[in-house]
Amino acid sequence: MANYFGFIDETGVLHNDPGQRFFAIGLLKCEDTSALYEELRRIKSQVESRLDLERRKKGLPAKGTCFEFKFASITGTSYKFYCDLIDLYFKFPSLQFCSLVIDKKNPDVKIEEVFPDTWEAYIGYSKMLIRNNINSKDSVCVLADFLGKPKTSNKYYEPEIRTLSSVYNASVIESHASLFVQLVDLLIGCIVLDFRRSREGKKTDEFKAKVCDFLKAKLSAQTLAKNFTKYAPNYFSVWEFKPTK
Repeated sequence: MANYFGFIDETGVLHNDPGQRFFAIGLLKCEDTSALYEELRRIKSQVESRLDLERRKKGLPAKGTCFEFKFASITGTSYKFYCDLIDLYFKFPSLQFCSLVIDKKNPDVKIEEVFPDTWEAYIGYSKMLIRNNINSKDSVCVLADFLGKPKTSNKYYEPEIRTLSSVYNASVIESHASLFVQLVDLLIGCIVLDFRRSREGKKTDEFKAKVCDFLKAKLSAQTLAKNFTKYAPNYFSVWEFKPTK
């Protein structure tokens, strides 16, 4: 029996948006955060120092310690640090990552017919991901990226997640306050980018693509845009949700 922290983040939107075909949720399972956190802090300090140096070279004032790892913010200056973050994930073999991806162009995915609104859909898909990735003998404390509850709903994320038998507690947290949530953001960002490259054929940002390809190389995976599970060097799972008819 194991007691986990489960860090959750999402990317994309569940409502119809032609610019955001994919929605994904990621879950990072971690039993002990101590050593990982120290290493995450070390990389964060390095990137802050590098970015402040770049600003000083341009005659701009240093920003200080306000950097947040976000896949959407990868640049030519920072992308190597995101690769370091991926390297770090694989230095801790006990870490486990799993993701749920939804292609809203799949005609069998009928979000509006299953859920009354996208908020309840988000809760439902979060529960689905947790339920399928936490052993019945294990338990998890869920810490999820904050996503504002619509005023029209009387359902809060935390108590809904706590209805799962494997969840002993749950809370939401701002992503800038958690390096673990930021790591999830990076991993699901890579996955969705590869889905976009595979199915939309659109040209993607050079440096985001480099980070995505670095993750694929670490996993010895030709693509992230399909269902697969790797058990080594770390547990890493991509699950595209395809409802049965």
